[in-house]
Amino acid sequence: MEHGVIKLLICHGLEVVDYRVLLANPRLFREGQVSNTTRVAGLIQNALPELDGDFKKAIGAVPGFQNRMGLMHFPRASGFNAEIIIPQEASRVMKVSSETYQLTWHRLKDRLDRTRWLVMAASRRSITSMMDTTEKSDIAVTTLELRPFPLARAVNQPDAVIAWAAPDGCDVVITKESIPVEHQSLFWGADMVEDTVLIDRLTEIVGRTVNTFNETSPEGPLSEDVPLIVCGSPIRRDPDISMRVADNLRRPPGELSSPLIYSEDFPVHDLVINMGLTLRDV
Repeated sequence: MEHGVIKLLICHGLEVVDYRVLLANPRLFREGQVSNTTRVAGLIQNALPELDGDFKKAIGAVPGFQNRMGLMHFPRASGFNAEIIIPQEASRVMKVSSETYQLTWHRLKDRLDRTRWLVMAASRRSITSMMDTTEKSDIAVTTLELRPFPLARAVNQPDAVIAWAAPDGCDVVITKESIPVEHQSLFWGADMVEDTVLIDRLTEIVGRTVNTFNETSPEGPLSEDVPLIVCGSPIRRDPDISMRVADNLRRPPGELSSPLIYSEDFPVHDLVINMGLTLRDV
């Protein structure tokens, strides 16, 4: 769900079965989230009978630009209690509180004498927005993910810089060994922006994200050969945006290489998040 748009995709294994991109009144959204869940749920309910394929489960991306993700390193030590330490560090480093964010974490492969933890923080308001909407539309969502994860799967590149653009904001993700290790997002409001402005904004936030990663992350620095992949609905309208942002940052442009099977007219840039969601269990 994005500002003024609901995107549905049905897949059987790696094959795209059907999809819909539904337009909705932008007034039903706020900061990338659904603000009127009843109205948006009605749109989804009306579309479901027209879709081909019987789906048994549904996976969604947490909407909004308030969500956070970070990679934390800790010394190996006996008595380390993730339930206590990680929320404390998330509050200090990621500026999130367990009162307003749902925190989850996953331990990655250790590096030398350090443990590595991927920490995710979804605003409770974003989760409620999604769950209320899907429940009212009679869709049983089994899993919610932050956008960096479906983006990483959809791009299908082990190391990449990914910029995903929407009408009201963008996400930038850095992946290493196919794992998101850095994420920043920017909300700029619902007013449409010209392509030149969009290019400037993407250039600025991608550059800032890479600089932050290089300066602060134990996983860095990032090689200059790592490609930049720019995707999202505005890129479908003007594919040259991707090349111009890459040129500005002197980084090689990359392309989506999803393993999904779809027709030539399939709107890849519109449904890139959905594509990554469907690959979660494939």
